[in-house]
Amino acid sequence: MRRRAPAALLSMALFLAAACGGPTMSQLKALVRASFPGVPQMSIDELDRRLEEAPPPLLIDVREPFEYEVSHLPGAVHAQGEDIAELVAAADPDRPIVLYCSVGYRSSAAVADLIQLRHSDILDPVWPDILDRVWNLEGSIFEWANSGRPVYRGDVEVERVHPYNEQWGKLLEPHPRPRTR
Repeated sequence: MRRRAPAALLSMALFLAAACGGPTMSQLKALVRASFPGVPQMSIDELDRRLEEAPPPLLIDVREPFEYEVSHLPGAVHAQGEDIAELVAAADPDRPIVLYCSVGYRSSAAVADLIQLRHSDILDPVWPDILDRVWNLEGSIFEWANSGRPVYRGDVEVERVHPYNEQWGKLLEPHPRPRTR
């Protein structure tokens, strides 16, 4: 899979940062949707509900390995590049698949790459239904953690999320808020 440079998103975010002290999560989610209009988005509330179903979604963390090692969503696996397509191709066709990163840009790019691969000659007949079973997690791990939902290092619940960088780290709540249902 090819890597997209987040130039457009970062340019917009830097403009917002200069204009008003940094982009909000709502602004970033709007930018991600505008940058990847064909990528299906799943809210954190929808993911939370689906994690209670059988089979639960396969969660794929597309961040850098050092980010994943700090914390990840419950039961998530780490993959990047071509490994993402291999995981999706090998997954149970009845199992939903949700990709995530810090705020949703890198994971939306990965879903867009999967959608493009669907139209190539490389993939087998499993792929025609990809739009019905693969989503980006809108707001990704930052929004998940900010809502008070648990993150893990291995099987141990932790409170820390890798901030990606200083600017994006400002989007993380300093302390997890109590989760409300």
